[in-house]
Amino acid sequence: MLEVFVDLLCSLLMSITGFYILEKIIGTKVKLNNIRNIILIIILSIIVVILHKMKYTNLYVLKVFIVNVIIYKLIFSMEIEKSIISTGILMILVFFGELLCSIVFVQFMSMDTIQTNPWIYLYTNICMVLFLNITIRVKTIQRKLNTGYISIIKNTVITNIIYFLLLVIGVGALIYNIGIDYTLDANFISNVFICIILLALTLIFMKNKDNYNKLTIEYDNLFTYVQNFEDWIEKEQLNRHEYKNQLAVLRCLTKEKKIKDKIDEILEENINLEGEIVHQLKALPKGGIKGLMYYKAVIAQKQNINLTFNVSIERKSILNKLSEKEIRVLCKLIGIYFDNAIEAAKETRKKIILIEVYELKNKVNIVFSNTFKKHKSLKERNKKGISSKGKNRGNGLYFASKLLTKNNWINEKQEIIDEYYIQQLTIHNKNP
Repeated sequence: MLEVFVDLLCSLLMSITGFYILEKIIGTKVKLNNIRNIILIIILSIIVVILHKMKYTNLYVLKVFIVNVIIYKLIFSMEIEKSIISTGILMILVFFGELLCSIVFVQFMSMDTIQTNPWIYLYTNICMVLFLNITIRVKTIQRKLNTGYISIIKNTVITNIIYFLLLVIGVGALIYNIGIDYTLDANFISNVFICIILLALTLIFMKNKDNYNKLTIEYDNLFTYVQNFEDWIEKEQLNRHEYKNQLAVLRCLTKEKKIKDKIDEILEENINLEGEIVHQLKALPKGGIKGLMYYKAVIAQKQNINLTFNVSIERKSILNKLSEKEIRVLCKLIGIYFDNAIEAAKETRKKIILIEVYELKNKVNIVFSNTFKKHKSLKERNKKGISSKGKNRGNGLYFASKLLTKNNWINEKQEIIDEYYIQQLTIHNKNP
């Protein structure tokens, strides 16, 4: 009777702790003091005890995981996908706690002692619950888990769900092996080592998801900005045209040579600006691409870069047929490659960037050619954190490579010709 009571008490403590941790991971407030949720927690505790009393196999962890997913889904009223992700993160934290406890307890007692002695079993579970409660109260850990959860559910795809299922099964099987062979030997150490590797990979996975989403938000905000910028450009061009007409009239009214020269200088500057940039960009369709190109061109000019555009596309271009989602993807890629071209060119003596947009054989090519300084990281430029701009600055191209793998209608290639680095984007016509 004492053994059953201890099992139920330990299971109840873990279920309540799991509820508390999930509340922090999800970032929501749900009351546990209502009848419905109390009943669900009790049901969860009883099922876990029943599963534990049944024949202990390596499927035990998976069964417990599934039960937790269902019960916590009902408690927090969330979609099954979110429940799988959040419960997966909870299980990872529990696995980590079990791993640490195993490393400590294996030096003093056997698994048989823990399983057969109710008081020792209660003691080890209380240690586990205390560890989890202390861990989740650390603000940094709490924030990281919440951020990781939000980052993953923002792009909830089947691969994320499969990843967490496989992770739970894999680590669960290793924890099972540790429990079966509960002695401090080579097998125990190897199992612990593999568990640590899997848990570390999960932390890296969550961090990468967070970085990816941060970059996505930044480029989405930029996309919204440049759409508004396009409207401003058109109004500004009309105002400039009227402004030049008025200056031309004033020039005719004055006989002062200095005033005429000054007006000629102003008119020439405006004509150069329009002739070299705005005139070429007029061929691009509205929707974000034109505004982004103009915006980045202004940034390039402020860096004293010699910028040239050459746009040659059909009236009913492939670019006009892109959906808003596809334009967003293309704008993110253009933004990344344009920024890299500016960064590379401004470090050279000539400071040259040539941008070509042309349509050929049901394809639109966007080519960035810029002067650059050769760098040893060039061959690994698409890897995360690799950049000629310094440590941890190479997230742009890594982000771009991720976008390209998810969008087969667009591809890229790079080459080096003499002192120019050339980056080409090719947009394919999906319905030629």
